[in-house]
Amino acid sequence: MSRRTVARRTALSGVGLHMGEAVQLAFEPAAAGSGIRFRRDDRGGAEIPARVEHAVLAERRTQLGEGGGAIHTVEHVLAAVAAHGIDDLVIGMDAAEPPIMDGSAGPFFEALRDAGFRDQEGERDVFTIEERVEIVDGESRYAADPGEGLTLEVEIMFPHPLIGHQRGVYDVTREGFDRELGGARTFGFVREVEGLRARGLIRGASTSNAVVLDEHGVVGTTLRWPDEFVRHKAMDCVGDLALIGGRLNARIHAVRPSHRGTVLFVRELARVVNRSNASC
Repeated sequence: MSRRTVARRTALSGVGLHMGEAVQLAFEPAAAGSGIRFRRDDRGGAEIPARVEHAVLAERRTQLGEGGGAIHTVEHVLAAVAAHGIDDLVIGMDAAEPPIMDGSAGPFFEALRDAGFRDQEGERDVFTIEERVEIVDGESRYAADPGEGLTLEVEIMFPHPLIGHQRGVYDVTREGFDRELGGARTFGFVREVEGLRARGLIRGASTSNAVVLDEHGVVGTTLRWPDEFVRHKAMDCVGDLALIGGRLNARIHAVRPSHRGTVLFVRELARVVNRSNASC
């Protein structure tokens, strides 16, 4: 199969999760071989490739670049892009952070599907695991083994009656992502709100774009799945793993994944995987 981009431009708007700023995001066709790139239209069109070498370890989000030209909280957008198997794409934004929408990757996935796709010349970048790769970062543990396509096994543990220990195994295909992961929303706890906002985070968060939990249950919404929490963590992993810069063939087991941990894991994967330009 050839490389894939979108057939036409499509746009969404809203506010960013952490900065709370209004933003318009546009998905635009890109030239064959150019990869996935974010463009800051409010910064003279400066671009940052969506690759792990540009990732910065940041709190509660995945960040590309530093300073005023950085792009924050890219994981939901990249999860939708990766799920559709898009190779070349420009993601234009007029602020530093994509809109949070409903807190999931679903609106981005749907917008890309509505834009349609166009095949173009060139072969897809494929990254293949040939032996086990493991890292530990604090409470986060990761292992990757050889596999065909991308399979994720994710485990989380939270001392809350609605969460506890949750585990899910997902084959990351377009259909599987749409059915099992795309609609899973970000979540947080009432007890954390004051401290996070004091650090300049979650300024755009509300019960309309996040699953918020108090000591007893969910506040102001209804869960889409009883295990929506682990599904969301798996969806975040799909977005962060996309920073390798192509299709990843691996079986990955992530325990207590974090954005910081997954970025470190992708750095290690990028160091050891066998990259090939292949039709798959």
